[in-house]
Amino acid sequence: MKERYKHNNMMGTYSCDQNKIAKVSGILQETQEAGRLQMEIQKPSYDDVLAEGKALMLSRLDLKIYERINFNEELIFSSWPCPGSRATLPRMYTVEKDGIIVAEAATQWALVDIASRRVLKAEEIDMSNYYMGEYHELFRDKFKIPKDLELHEIKKVEVGYSNLDYNGHMNNTYYADILCDCVPELGAGTHRVESFRIHYNKEAPLGDILTINGANPEQGKYIFRSVKTNGEINIDAEIRLTEL
Repeated sequence: MKERYKHNNMMGTYSCDQNKIAKVSGILQETQEAGRLQMEIQKPSYDDVLAEGKALMLSRLDLKIYERINFNEELIFSSWPCPGSRATLPRMYTVEKDGIIVAEAATQWALVDIASRRVLKAEEIDMSNYYMGEYHELFRDKFKIPKDLELHEIKKVEVGYSNLDYNGHMNNTYYADILCDCVPELGAGTHRVESFRIHYNKEAPLGDILTINGANPEQGKYIFRSVKTNGEINIDAEIRLTEL
């Protein structure tokens, strides 16, 4: 049935921080699971797409967290695809609490031929069975790191087994943990993330060593860029905080 997919769940122990507040990675994992389940029910499933030799790769994600999301609260996670254009497949996600949207994400995906790594046109995945909803941008501006912003090296991260998804590279949600580890206010427990924006440029396979570079251009705002072993840009990202 073509209805917007929703399911009830809670943020568990491993998805929350020392203040019992949901981590960005936990929110992303739950929302993306809602997207996977929507595909599983309405078909084709993600595994069906893989069986055709294709994969969906996340290229852009914008997340806004409007209210604090706590451990063990009753939440409704929802996801729906939106009409594609050329090589872009948009998808929206929401998190509701007590009938109010407390977080939402706007994402853009690319359909890729696994063998050749060639980007395919959006119509090469059959979405006729899916509920299709509207897409809207969460920010007025497009995220782009200013050319004159000086980034400094923070740390290096080797992609290990625990980071991998079944596409064979670092799962997109794990970048949130890596970057949040670089924000002192989160470790101190004085702030939570208010928004998270990330552009994925090149995937990171097992054994790749990522150099995490960053800057803190203004209070409550952090900019990051990770670079692969071969010098290619892996991701660009921005984290904004709000005080607890």
